[in-house]
Amino acid sequence: MHQLFSALACFCVLLTFGRFETHAAPLAFVEDVVLTSPAGGVRLNGTLRLPTGPGPFPAAVLLAEHDADASHASSADSQLLGSLADYLVSQGVAVLRLHGRGQGGSEGQAGTATLAERSADAIAALNYLRTRPQLDATRLGLIGHGEGANVALLAGAQPLAPTFVVALAAAGLPGRELLATQPTMYGKLLGQDSTDARRRAQYQRELLAANQEAEKMRARGSNAAQVQTYLDQQRLRQKAAQRRDDEALVKHQRAMLEIVRQTTDNAQAQAILSNMLRQRYPGIAPADMQASVHLLTTPAYRSYLAFDPQPTLAQVHCPVLLLQGDADTEVNGAINLPLLKKGLRNNPRVAELHYAGLDHALLPTTAEAAKTFSTTPSDIRNWIISQK
Repeated sequence: MHQLFSALACFCVLLTFGRFETHAAPLAFVEDVVLTSPAGGVRLNGTLRLPTGPGPFPAAVLLAEHDADASHASSADSQLLGSLADYLVSQGVAVLRLHGRGQGGSEGQAGTATLAERSADAIAALNYLRTRPQLDATRLGLIGHGEGANVALLAGAQPLAPTFVVALAAAGLPGRELLATQPTMYGKLLGQDSTDARRRAQYQRELLAANQEAEKMRARGSNAAQVQTYLDQQRLRQKAAQRRDDEALVKHQRAMLEIVRQTTDNAQAQAILSNMLRQRYPGIAPADMQASVHLLTTPAYRSYLAFDPQPTLAQVHCPVLLLQGDADTEVNGAINLPLLKKGLRNNPRVAELHYAGLDHALLPTTAEAAKTFSTTPSDIRNWIISQK
């Protein structure tokens, strides 16, 4: 097992709009970790970072948002967990960043990794931490983001459960319903070059044209009430059109997911999905279409479609922190948090934090939300330290 010392942070997290800035200080211990998952005997890589001092330290395994296309990892997810790791280590919490299957040198394939396998991988990482004398065996937990948060909650229902779980933007809805209602469930592959993006741009042009027409009305002598009535009518018309577009998109996505769910033959499912994508997105590039239909039919994606978090939540007895940004468009907190709390209702040690103006990656969407953004890492650390 390779070990090295590196000049790393006792990082001081400073507030900026959209990221944490870090400054290096004392030496900390960093170790490359190799462990074996009981699910298929897959070798997994990770990086363990220990704070300075004698310990024993509380510790957490970080579980990333899963991406079935390992070559297209989420940079926002990586930055979130990286910044959080920096802060926790600087504040006396050891961190093991586990590389998912097919990523960071780990064996296996991201596209075949099911939620159950990822949960087994998380338990294997915890078992590794239990062997380390520098760590406090009574405070070894999991911190997951997005799908990683649901993996952490699944692991929390296992016999060798973590002693705490921090779930960042976890889903309470079944997987197929969550995916169907996301802004664009395959947007990571289609990017902004899509019919939906062009519609949004058209709405912006129409709004600009309405404002220009309002100026002309004022110049022609229309009073303030007449101008405001015109603007209100245009905005109502646009909102109605946007609502129809959103409903049509959800209907389209739900239909595609139902094809995947009911069609077990990948070739047949991909042929149907390709036709549906061409009809909605006539200008879609063949490579993008092929990548999209491949992603939608991977074992990992099929696993998430069949996933319902509710049945196992009642078996989670360790302390749980549910943390959600109110501006999250991928996992709507107003819908998902009540469902998570319902499933965990028999667990007396569930805490909840939600932040106005923070998105799925817990980044501020407005200047007003920036102050809230600065408190999230310390809130997480303080809650971990309080678990005795």
